Amino acid sequence: MATEVIMPKVDMVMDNGTFVEWLKQEGDHVEKGEPLFVILTDKANIEIEAPASGILAGVRAQPDDVIPVTEVIAYILEPGESLLAETEARPPTIVPAEVPTSAPSVPELMATEAARPGPGEGKVRATPVARRLAAELGIDLTKVPGGGPRGRIHKADVLAFAERQPPAVVQPGVAAAPFAPVPHVPMPDARRKEAVTLAGPRKIIADRMAYSAFTAPHITLSLWVDMSEAARLRTRLLEPLRAKTGQRLSFTAILARAVATVLPRHPYLNASLHGEEILLWDDVHLGVATSVEDYLIVPVIREAQAKNLEEIVAVLGDLVERARARRLAPAEMTGSTFTISNLGMFGIESFTAIVNPPESAILAVGRIVDTPVGAEGEIVLRPMMNLTICTDHRVVDGAGAARFLAELKATLENPYLLI
Repeated sequence: MATEVIMPKVDMVMDNGTFVEWLKQEGDHVEKGEPLFVILTDKANIEIEAPASGILAGVRAQPDDVIPVTEVIAYILEPGESLLAETEARPPTIVPAEVPTSAPSVPELMATEAARPGPGEGKVRATPVARRLAAELGIDLTKVPGGGPRGRIHKADVLAFAERQPPAVVQPGVAAAPFAPVPHVPMPDARRKEAVTLAGPRKIIADRMAYSAFTAPHITLSLWVDMSEAARLRTRLLEPLRAKTGQRLSFTAILARAVATVLPRHPYLNASLHGEEILLWDDVHLGVATSVEDYLIVPVIREAQAKNLEEIVAVLGDLVERARARRLAPAEMTGSTFTISNLGMFGIESFTAIVNPPESAILAVGRIVDTPVGAEGEIVLRPMMNLTICTDHRVVDGAGAARFLAELKATLENPYLLI
């Protein structure tokens, strides 16, 4: 009997998966438990194992297809078995990759509205992400045309609906959606090298950062930190910690330990805005932005506030190594409550960052630069590092962010208590 191969649900919040590639060709023999295909979810490439042994047939999914979880994408047949004709011909459901920019005609909208259940006539089918976004934008889901299977509403459907609605559609007391018609912007008349599809990790980053930039009013504060003592500490501990952990002590690890120590005393920077509530987190799940080819991923040090410097060095080194080898599990890249983004290794001295939702703050870290400073009536060179805290002003006021940054500076300039 044919075994269905489905788009798996690899974490609790996953609604769709992006198909990357088949590791076997149609007609190949596969063994149960061997890698069969690769999917992308929340920037993680994950190999999915074959659910049974047999012949791969009825392959439907293609690279970059965004497919709902549990959707059948192929079959595994027993020797001599063949697919039913109607099964073989049925195409997979593909989630729209882009938000439509043109509104449907009035007759189309009227037909859609007439077909949708009214209040009390039935439950609206929508993904959790679509429901959350609709609530934030004050949109009635019963009025949103669904593009998914059996009319299920996805995030793209909510965004498309919000873009073409007048302010009257938004519920009273809720701010209007921050969308405006996309103007026609002529492209440059330069020779085009190639067109790269906005998909996969870059699409995820684009969606999240645009959402954060449009919904969270950002404030940024910056100061310089004298890293002289931190540099001495690193020199003294470099070899002992390498012997214990097998990992190199980096300034990022020292900074991570300092942030995890200071942050619990500033709870609104370790928080999330959820509807009408500000959720203050007891644990510091510290995200550390890591460069992978042409995009960033954010491995998470969980319960960083409970880890000493040696433990943070070991965990961070392992996470970064596996991140660059694309071997992180989805759970290791989600759930952060605060993020550190360090671009010092690229020679960047200072920068601002966009808050990674649903967090309330992100710390941007520049390179350490020998800088002339005044000390005891003399001009001396000191290794100085710029720190910039970027916060969601709905949750954190400037004074609160300043107090955090000042305490972090004091901790880094006297880092021996971090051991």
